Amino acid sequence: MCWAYNFKQYGCNPRYLSEYLLEHHPDMEIYWVFRRGVDVSAVDPRIKVVRFRSWQYYKLLATAEFMATNVRTDPFKIYWHKRPGQKYMMLWHAGVALKRIERDAEDKLGYSYLQRAKHDSKVCDLMISGSAMHTELIHRAFWYDGEVLECGIPRNDLFFHAESVNVSRRRIAKHYGISEDDKIVLYAPTFRNSGTIEPYRIDWSRVMPELCKMLGAECVSVIVRMHPNLIGKVDTSSLVSYEGVYDGTMYHDMQEMLAASDLLITDYSSSMFDFSMQGKPCLLYATDVAQYDRGYYFNFRELPYPLAENEEELLSVIERFDKALYEKNLNDFLINRVGVKECGNASERLAQWMRKHSI
Repeated sequence: MCWAYNFKQYGCNPRYLSEYLLEHHPDMEIYWVFRRGVDVSAVDPRIKVVRFRSWQYYKLLATAEFMATNVRTDPFKIYWHKRPGQKYMMLWHAGVALKRIERDAEDKLGYSYLQRAKHDSKVCDLMISGSAMHTELIHRAFWYDGEVLECGIPRNDLFFHAESVNVSRRRIAKHYGISEDDKIVLYAPTFRNSGTIEPYRIDWSRVMPELCKMLGAECVSVIVRMHPNLIGKVDTSSLVSYEGVYDGTMYHDMQEMLAASDLLITDYSSSMFDFSMQGKPCLLYATDVAQYDRGYYFNFRELPYPLAENEEELLSVIERFDKALYEKNLNDFLINRVGVKECGNASERLAQWMRKHSI
């Protein structure tokens, strides 16, 4: 039984684990739970779709042997009381964290979340990690003393299989009507609570020609993916009102977009670390770096990603980008600072764990 992002999306680690199980362990019955109104057209037809709070949902809560999600559970809101024999796998939605989380950000989290997080860790049977840094973080900050499988995270398996990357690129290009000869730039900033779109604004008519030079392309297409927390809260239409710029906010899977893209521009999103598994260039564009601070695990200027705090700096960073230096700094960072453990077989390792612990 799987769900992601509070029953609102088909994606992240539970999705990639599910699709591995379909291919390699077809005897397992897989159910996904979604809220009413959520588009499930991307769900593999071999997966059984269940609606949140339906009679079948309540039955599954009591009978499913394995439960997998990528966020904390709330037992009172999802009506779940863990039964003997059930195994709960917390497939957390990040492999390397930039912003401080859980106990390390306790003063910024509400009382309700803290209680929910502590209960969630108490009933959890397995957490996963994609790096030595994240394993240490789990032990220190998640109120969790159970088993950690340091195998990578399933959603990053995609980046290690060339044909899967090519399939993602063709799918994204077809979805947005992008030529397969175009280079694709993904702009994926995180969210602010300010209610303004100013921190996200980029004049793509100025920036795109420089991106073409940097990427050695005749044409560049930009996909703008705003954070789901902004959906319906602010009008972002002006951010994609340029030729060759597409709105990717509602596309169902961020990982496919990362796989399909040749360059990522973000600000404070941990997607930068997932993207780095491919060795492709990533740039940071953060106009409010001095104000946006819930505490970081890294000094921004010690990251391997070039940082721009305004549009002029962004143009300069693109113009001066040194591919060889970037790759050296990125490799040093991933190996020596993060201790990355990703190698493309996280789903396989999780499936082995499930077989070993199955009744």
